[in-house]
Amino acid sequence: MSENENATPKLRKRPAKPSAPDSVKAKKANEGNPAWFLPVTIALLVVGLVWIMVYYISQTVYPLGSGSPINLGPGNIVVGFGLMMVGFCFLTRWK
Repeated sequence: MSENENATPKLRKRPAKPSAPDSVKAKKANEGNPAWFLPVTIALLVVGLVWIMVYYISQTVYPLGSGSPINLGPGNIVVGFGLMMVGFCFLTRWK
């Protein structure tokens, strides 16, 4: 056997990625959600849950049941789940 057959083949290195300019790095670091985004999202989720809980615990009297001028009745469940769904849609945009 010759020397060339026993030698391991030399691998070529992959070229290095070009580094991003500082302005692009700074822009990516600043991307994100505004400060109000997460508190509003959590508030929507919690308010929707509390709305449904109050409706069931009060035996359909509150928040907008038979004890109020505007009687939504079972529509209170739609309001509660609607609030929670808006909060969930906000969460899909959270970065």
